[in-house]
Amino acid sequence: MKYYSKGLFTSLCGLVFLAGQVNAGSLEELQTLNSSSPEDYGKVYDKDLASATAGAAAGMTQQQLKQLMLQDLDSVRNMIAARYAPAGWKAEQYGWDLDAEIRKAKDQVNASASFSVKEYQQVLRTLMNSMKDYHVSVAFHSTEVAVLPLGITYADGRYFISSVNRKALPESAFPFREGDEITAFDGKPIAEVVAALERQAGMDNIRNTDAGMTAMIGLTVRVGAMGESVPQGPVTISIKPAGGAEAVPFQLQWRYIPELIPQQPFVSKTARVRIPMSWLSMMALQTPYAAEGTQASYTLGDKAGFLPDFGEKLWQSPAENTFRAYVYRSPASGRNIAFLRLPTYTVEDPSKAAGDFAALIPEFNQRADALVIDQTNNPGGIVFYLYALASMLTDAPLTVPRHYISLTQADIAESVNFLKGTAGAKSDEEAKAILGPDLAGYPVSLELLKNWTAFHVEVMKQWSSGRTMTSPLPVFGIAAVQPSPAVRFAKPILVLTNPMDFSGGDFFPAIMQDNKRAVIFGERTAGAGGVVKDYKQQNSLLGVETIKLTATIAERADGRPIENLGVSPDIPYAVTAADVQGGYAGYIKAADAAVSGLLR
Repeated sequence: MKYYSKGLFTSLCGLVFLAGQVNAGSLEELQTLNSSSPEDYGKVYDKDLASATAGAAAGMTQQQLKQLMLQDLDSVRNMIAARYAPAGWKAEQYGWDLDAEIRKAKDQVNASASFSVKEYQQVLRTLMNSMKDYHVSVAFHSTEVAVLPLGITYADGRYFISSVNRKALPESAFPFREGDEITAFDGKPIAEVVAALERQAGMDNIRNTDAGMTAMIGLTVRVGAMGESVPQGPVTISIKPAGGAEAVPFQLQWRYIPELIPQQPFVSKTARVRIPMSWLSMMALQTPYAAEGTQASYTLGDKAGFLPDFGEKLWQSPAENTFRAYVYRSPASGRNIAFLRLPTYTVEDPSKAAGDFAALIPEFNQRADALVIDQTNNPGGIVFYLYALASMLTDAPLTVPRHYISLTQADIAESVNFLKGTAGAKSDEEAKAILGPDLAGYPVSLELLKNWTAFHVEVMKQWSSGRTMTSPLPVFGIAAVQPSPAVRFAKPILVLTNPMDFSGGDFFPAIMQDNKRAVIFGERTAGAGGVVKDYKQQNSLLGVETIKLTATIAERADGRPIENLGVSPDIPYAVTAADVQGGYAGYIKAADAAVSGLLR
């Protein structure tokens, strides 16, 4: 008996970085393709479809196109009504009303005599952002991208250079560096530009997270697949060097990758292995890559992170290990403290990464009195992998959040198939024969399989009772993460968080805080509190590829949702301008004092 556990991770474990859609070939190859004649486009994408429908697309009137948009909005409305789990919470918290938002979108379509597909895509983007949900998004078929060769970060209400692509901007031509302040962008005050970008996107969620996302991505990376307007040519920014009195203007060039997909039907033919309710396995944010060649320490999921070493290093992990880890001597207490960078829960080989993590635990146990986990800028990822790491940081079971799960007939059909395919297992060996030796590093056992089976039975019972939204259930039947049978770290832990922690980046500190296993330091997390599910839009003249909706809403041990509320720190600390420009000296001093305080 074989169960497609592998497909769960080969198809879902990676974050979907939209800019990656155009990185399959070089910029030169894309430019060559763009110079092809129009009839060549069908050869690149879908020859038969392109030729069969070209006449229909060309012959569509504006009124027919608008009618198509209105029908598409009805379809989107029905999809959201059926599957968006946090709808009730959003109505209670923000007064959000799906039908009212659909009417607004339709009014925008109807208000213009000439409404383009690109304008419709921006309307859909605004509709998705009206939910104030970082999981929810819409993606379009587009290759158009523009990037600037530097990174920007937000702190203390101001904006600073966080990284520079020195291949594109050598120091001789661009004498500015990390920590220098950007005061103006494209001839306007930068705060005004950020506010305009947020308005265009319909962003109005968590202030520091919105500002951080716009600084990290919106200012320097524009992606057509996200429904954004993509600029070309020069842009002037004003930069005030750290310690300087006045800002200096500097002209940059957008690195532009052209649009290669004409506005015509486009069919994605990517095959995916389906397993029962596999979408429950992912808690991750969708976001573009940083510009190629940029120093990535500020980007989401970066291995090194943006924090310098906390003190004199006494030991560090091998370079080939998945994790940046070391032991330092605390300036505050003189004690030995371990430091671990936990950048993401989405990795290419979760089993190997979990093994690398396990290899660090004996070193921490032997060499350190406490552990600092840097989980800042973590976009989330695979639930089982997160559980696998948490299992090695405790000597007692860790209760995990439960989820209200939206259901359709498709989920019930998958539950039925799962129960049929896993029946009869009576030992750990038989469970491993079905599921594999581990699930993203989390050990497989008969107990895990029985809990998983009970989860699907309960889902079917609730559906049969007339429910389309379950009562709070543990995802895959795992109500508590059991301590690892192999290695465990049981000494004090300090977890560093910030507003750029999403999804799994919300759940890990929530689990550690709810179980009193760690103290949380820094700023509150983003509050992306559920599991995201993709809905493919096929054969659309409007260019819509995928809509992502939050199909569950998680509830913490005290009954509070994570959605929009995030995880508040036990020890608050907001990054300051002085931190960004001064090597985070104040931040590190405060965090070191906090972890030292756990040893008293």
